[in-house]
Amino acid sequence: MRFVGIAIRRHIYWFLMINPKEITHKEFKELRKKQWECQEGICPILKCKIEYRDCVFDHLHKNKSEKVGDGGKGLLRGVLHYQANSWEGKVANAFKRYGMHKLGISLPQALRNLADYLECPPLKEKIVHPDERPKAKKLGKRDFQKICKFYFEMYPKRKKLPEYPKSGKMNKEFENLLEKVNKLHFKKEK
Repeated sequence: MRFVGIAIRRHIYWFLMINPKEITHKEFKELRKKQWECQEGICPILKCKIEYRDCVFDHLHKNKSEKVGDGGKGLLRGVLHYQANSWEGKVANAFKRYGMHKLGISLPQALRNLADYLECPPLKEKIVHPDERPKAKKLGKRDFQKICKFYFEMYPKRKKLPEYPKSGKMNKEFENLLEKVNKLHFKKEK
């Protein structure tokens, strides 16, 4: 009995896909309201309630050369939050632009795989990417000039400034000097 119900639903779906119903803009507005109510105001992507004023009707775009209804092209799919609709479009376009559709996987399956990958990456050990390592502090020209300005106040008996490091990297000597200059400068501002 259950199989018969599924078969009938598939036949109706197939019939509607071959003979899609065309509607006017007025009917479109009414259908949007009905669909929003049918979905109980929930965006299928965000899985949360959305205001009617924030919802849009989503559809699968088609090219001029494609026929309406082929693979769902040109057909309405549901009501989404306008930002979720925009995001969905960008994801679908990027999938094609990067040639992912040529790799033998569908967009829905790739997204499911992506979610699984993000939630449970295969590498279990915690290793930092070389580009994400903390960068060595640089001694900026402004900080060096600040040190030059207050250096002889801090060390009146010294005759020569330390040289600006050619690498521009902050070493311990300059780190200590900058810390002292900032304290001295802070006291003078009070």
